[in-house]
Amino acid sequence: MAYFPFFVDIEGKHCLIAGGGSVAYRKVLVLKDYGPVIYVAAPYVIPELRRLMEEEGEKLIWLHRDFEESDLEKADFVVAGTSDELLNERISLLCRERKIPVNVVDDQEKCSFIFPALIREGDITVGISTAGSAPSIAQYLKKKLKEAIPSGLGELARQLGSYRGMVKEEVDSPSLRMSIFKEMAEEGIRQGGTFTREQAKELIERKLAENEK
Repeated sequence: MAYFPFFVDIEGKHCLIAGGGSVAYRKVLVLKDYGPVIYVAAPYVIPELRRLMEEEGEKLIWLHRDFEESDLEKADFVVAGTSDELLNERISLLCRERKIPVNVVDDQEKCSFIFPALIREGDITVGISTAGSAPSIAQYLKKKLKEAIPSGLGELARQLGSYRGMVKEEVDSPSLRMSIFKEMAEEGIRQGGTFTREQAKELIERKLAENEK
């Protein structure tokens, strides 16, 4: 059965990753830009991961030891990525008992969540999943969709998001708000990924005037 794509705010959440090899490193690379505090439980980590820890500081913490059950006490979600399949299975069972979301790398049956193929462009994130059936198809779609996203669209999304409060304060009608945001997006795309605050104010004034006629 297909997976439902929840988009969850993980900024400031505690993520536990068991394992310090290349698998753990890849997961850290995916997660770190979304703002969680990541704890890595492993007696050894690969040099690439250690360098990343030095760069990320308090956002990426090495516990310098194997996984311990007590590590789950503050974990909001967990990635089991050790080379020990029995340990990964134990972590999965412990997480499920505690209702903590867990991903067991390369073992879908033991996961309560999976990682999609991700595309990120500023505030825009696209997640692609084939429910684990065909990762190669997910990667193919990722490549095609990445090529289709216009340059600057992520920055435009950030700009338009910063205008939401202004639009809500000036415009009472929900349908008129939708019309304004739609026109902002269309014009911003036409302008190559930018729509200034001055343009937003002018558009709001014009739309309000048209609505009064």
